[in-house]
Amino acid sequence: MQTLLRTLIGYLFLAVFCQCQTPEILVIDGRNTAVYLSSEAPEYVQLAVEDLLTDIEKITDHRPALIRDAGECPGNCILIGTLGDRVVDDQLDSKVIEQLLGQWERYSLTHGKTEKSKLVIAGSSPRGTMFGIYHFLEKQLGVDPLYFWTGYEPEKRTSIELQPIDFISDPPDFKFRGWFINDEDLLTEWKDGGGQRQIDYPYYGQVVAPEVIQKVAEAAVRLRYNLMIPASFVDIRNPAEERLVQETSRRGLFLSMHHIEPVGVSAFGYQNYWAEKGESPLFSFYSAPDKLEEVWRDYARRWAKYPDVIWQIGLRGIADRPMWMADPGVPQSDADRGRIISEAMAVQKKIIQEVTGNSDPLISTTLWAEGAHFNQKGLLEIPEGVMVVFADNSPGWVWQPDFYETERDPAVKYGIYYHHQLWGSGPHLVQAVPPAKTFQMFQEAQSRHSDHYAIMNVSNIREFPLALQASAAMQWNMDSFDPDAFLQQWCRERFPEAPEAVAAAYRQFFASYQLVGDRRGPGFLDGQQRSRGLAVLRELEKQLKDPAAYLREQSEKGKTSGSVDPFHRSLSDTHPTGRMSLEAIQPKLQEQLAALEKARQLTRSAKSKLSGEARQFFAVNLEGQIDILSGLGEWLAACIKAKQAANRLDLPETAAALEDARTAFNRIEAGQEPATLGKWSDWYRGDKKMNLPALKGRTTELLDLALSAQDR
Repeated sequence: MQTLLRTLIGYLFLAVFCQCQTPEILVIDGRNTAVYLSSEAPEYVQLAVEDLLTDIEKITDHRPALIRDAGECPGNCILIGTLGDRVVDDQLDSKVIEQLLGQWERYSLTHGKTEKSKLVIAGSSPRGTMFGIYHFLEKQLGVDPLYFWTGYEPEKRTSIELQPIDFISDPPDFKFRGWFINDEDLLTEWKDGGGQRQIDYPYYGQVVAPEVIQKVAEAAVRLRYNLMIPASFVDIRNPAEERLVQETSRRGLFLSMHHIEPVGVSAFGYQNYWAEKGESPLFSFYSAPDKLEEVWRDYARRWAKYPDVIWQIGLRGIADRPMWMADPGVPQSDADRGRIISEAMAVQKKIIQEVTGNSDPLISTTLWAEGAHFNQKGLLEIPEGVMVVFADNSPGWVWQPDFYETERDPAVKYGIYYHHQLWGSGPHLVQAVPPAKTFQMFQEAQSRHSDHYAIMNVSNIREFPLALQASAAMQWNMDSFDPDAFLQQWCRERFPEAPEAVAAAYRQFFASYQLVGDRRGPGFLDGQQRSRGLAVLRELEKQLKDPAAYLREQSEKGKTSGSVDPFHRSLSDTHPTGRMSLEAIQPKLQEQLAALEKARQLTRSAKSKLSGEARQFFAVNLEGQIDILSGLGEWLAACIKAKQAANRLDLPETAAALEDARTAFNRIEAGQEPATLGKWSDWYRGDKKMNLPALKGRTTELLDLALSAQDR
């Protein structure tokens, strides 16, 4: 009997010892796992849980049950909720609750306090809860936040075994972190079904399809962004366009507005409003203030229906131009123009307060272009309580001077408007800003107390996954972010077969861009090359059609002088080669082409080691983009060569160079081809900004003209 008792005591001791020494593993297999979420949770948390269930099903082929009563948990269970939900609170250690309480979007992932078979995802706020879910999906289950855009699906497993988790996030360094879906020409026409836009503008006739904006918003919250401007020139009075606002809002994102849409009104919306009434008043706060105030009030009521709006105030003209371009009668002095803008902002703030019933609504003003110039000169009176947003004036490379010269007021919140994409100069179809450069810019923003708000111009999303993921990481925690380490880790996760070779190819690609001008910005981005090449072709056309008239025109250049408009002065760095001669451009362009060729060789070597989705993504995100950028560079170099030959009156050489320019589109089209496979077959159907087919057609026209001139 004593022997049996000693044996039983020994087994009991061994069992207790093993339990203490072996952490309990939480097994998620989709069949014996349930997910708890209160039915009272906001819609965006419900949608995040739906993503969780879907992702687990993708991995295990089985979908966990969603339960509303934690008592129905079958054993292994994921409990999700926000502080204040008793089911979740009861499973949290008091220290965890203390760290989360009152924090902005903070979250924790822990095993239950008393039941180790339960994983608890808790947020300090509903958005914190949502971000905790997406952190779990990315960091624990290996789900790519940009899976829809990159093609990476989670790895299949019979079950998911999770070691004990005890994680509490840091609070984000940038409070508001968001995307501006701007210049979204590819998104608008990739899929049909979005509806039509009434807009007197050549680039947008169709609204982004609902299924597409849903995937845009989902990608943003999966990366733990909390803000979005859902399109360019949104007219909320058009139900098809309001749907963009609805889909963004239901995902839990703060809503904001383009800087040419104060109180949610662009010039195009203003024109539509009055056209319905049979009127066409001038778009001018100077000449027709009552007309503008009526429209501002109407639109404010419509936007005020949505929660969490960060209102925009300011005064600009038509299609991202200064307000005086819409009304020639506006006074010409900077002081008068600054005063008019200041008066408009005061009226706009008052309207927002009245419509919302909130004496202190979230309001921002973005100091873009002429706004930055006027602010630098001290000509703007920004209303009290308005967040001031500084802008860069070239794609992610430099801040405008007012960013450095504006003394920060401790009572004012400051933020930044940053370009991963900038139409006109680029980048647009080809990424350009490396994580290290973005980090440098954001460090400057943080050091100058401009980290309350960050909106990033991201265009069509698909071209910029590295930039978007890196920016999300650094905005959440600047101290722990290291650009080189991030790139290495990103390559290990996406290209595990050859991470070092892929990282080397990306580094060489980003280093290929040639920096020019006093502020050392890129001179040969895709849009910059297009713009400079078209300017060369315009000059060449005049020269070929009427050489005598062209010579007279050239002799008159430089005889007149005048002041530079503040709008153009503030954006002068976006095209730094504009002041360079063709002879000075050509060697710098050749250096970029040579550097891109090195990147191409590294890319080909790395790609040979890849397979499956990694190989396809690499072909789209780097190899194809190198070909597009190289093809544009070869086109520009050939256009310059044609112009130089025409200057020498060598028409055969002019025609031969233009033939080379047209041939360069073979490389561009080859670069685009990998990005048009499968569901992406119509990806470039909406290419109206770069408009490469038209660029090729224009080149052919000049070739035909050169051949005709040669025959004369």
